[in-house]
Amino acid sequence: MPAYLFVAAAALAVLPISFIYKISIEKIKDNPKKIGEIQNKFFIWVGLAEALPIILVVLGYANMAQAETLEELFLPGIIVLLLIGYAVFFIFLQRSIGVPKDAKEAIHTFSMVALMLSTSIPFIAIISLFLMMP
Repeated sequence: MPAYLFVAAAALAVLPISFIYKISIEKIKDNPKKIGEIQNKFFIWVGLAEALPIILVVLGYANMAQAETLEELFLPGIIVLLLIGYAVFFIFLQRSIGVPKDAKEAIHTFSMVALMLSTSIPFIAIISLFLMMP
């Protein structure tokens, strides 16, 4: 079913980006002066991590069909919403633990960028599920 292609795309976007964010934020906390270099590496890794989810979204749109009943879309929708909640909770939690005062604003900005990057594919998945409604 194409609905689960969107779920897979959302999961394969949120989980690797959360992992990359965790590594990057720890490096920023250790050495706030190298934030530019760390951000560059973060964006490169996120670009690589989002290649497969983008392919899955394209495959989902290529195979998209209207669902027979609305209940077919409940479980995929709930899974995607849980993935969005996980991304938001994880990033806000990492942003607020062990942050040095001199890097607080830089980490806040970096966290907001990471939040938008990690939730973009899940939001596309939610919109796609709405398009499949009967």
